[in-house]
Amino acid sequence: MKLKTLFLILLMTGTAAAQVPPDIEAGLKKIGQIVDPACTAKFYRPLMPKNDYNTYWPVGASEPAGIAQLYPGVALARDVSFGKNPKDLIDIFSSEKGGGNRTVLIYVPGGQGNKIEQQAREGNAFYDNIGRWAVKNDMVGVTMQRHPGANWDDGGKDISTMIQWLEANIAKYKGNPDRMFIWAHSAGNGPLGVYIGHPEIHGPKGPGVKGAIFMSGNPVPGIGGNEGRGGRGDRGAPAGAAANPLAGAGSTCGIAQGAGVGANAGAISGPSSVSAGGAAPPRGGAQPVDAATQAARSNLPGFKSTKVAIVLARAELDPGVTGAMAASDIALHDELCKAGQEHCPTMLYLKGESHMSEVFSIDTPDKTVSGPILAWMKKVK
Repeated sequence: MKLKTLFLILLMTGTAAAQVPPDIEAGLKKIGQIVDPACTAKFYRPLMPKNDYNTYWPVGASEPAGIAQLYPGVALARDVSFGKNPKDLIDIFSSEKGGGNRTVLIYVPGGQGNKIEQQAREGNAFYDNIGRWAVKNDMVGVTMQRHPGANWDDGGKDISTMIQWLEANIAKYKGNPDRMFIWAHSAGNGPLGVYIGHPEIHGPKGPGVKGAIFMSGNPVPGIGGNEGRGGRGDRGAPAGAAANPLAGAGSTCGIAQGAGVGANAGAISGPSSVSAGGAAPPRGGAQPVDAATQAARSNLPGFKSTKVAIVLARAELDPGVTGAMAASDIALHDELCKAGQEHCPTMLYLKGESHMSEVFSIDTPDKTVSGPILAWMKKVK
């Protein structure tokens, strides 16, 4: 099973024929193995379209600018509500032309959960890049606004609410509710791990997704060591990360106000701003629970039984990574493979990429991440 997984990695990487542009890779190595959205955005923003979120809703404006189409050929439904919380919002990207019944790709962000990055002005170009990439590949893209909850499973329940909303409504946006995939990054791995690992919070149609991509995070805390906490503000943070993987962020590009925990020098206007509604509960740290409660909350049994295809992806320049997949990735892979070949996840090692470049590179000539992921999605039945 391990050989099969390795073969899939090599096959997909070969299909993508991708490499991080040498000048960008050099810059990423200079930043080092930390989480640095602001400086990483400077490398990839020039590869994005001229317009970004600020063109749609200028800084300080009370309402959108009402300009012409932001991205040619892309119909964009911004800040669509799917739940009761003010932060229960999604952006939906679909093609203006062509028919429906398209594969749906859902993106669950890390960090503070913003569907638009807000550490620095260049960061405002992301994560629209993922929605555009989905449309260019005949899919419907959905980016989720994620917010902290008061309870350990609130994030997973929020994903459940969103997926059930999509099952009922995505056909209106040319999407196929029977062929959806979900992709989490960094702290987004926590709530998605809870969702996949706990079928009791699924809707009446089951998990609702064909595949789940867990990138640079540990969706099953406790596997492979004491990983999965810290990082950019939630469970599922970079494996092996230091107490503060944001330490030093902004230093290589001289951004003092756009780096570090809670930085918002690029704060946007509108309901998905870091300062808009849905205040987070106090973050005093999780209270210890007894062994029986830990066992009941474990994601592992659900991962062992799920029919959802799984990818575990890791960037070479992720905090704590030393030349190979993280210990938590390997441990989870081996544990799931014991449950049967059909449960054995694909592992993807992203050569030359960093914790932030792996998502900022989507919809650019750097196909190190997007190439293998697209190839894998096409293989999932």
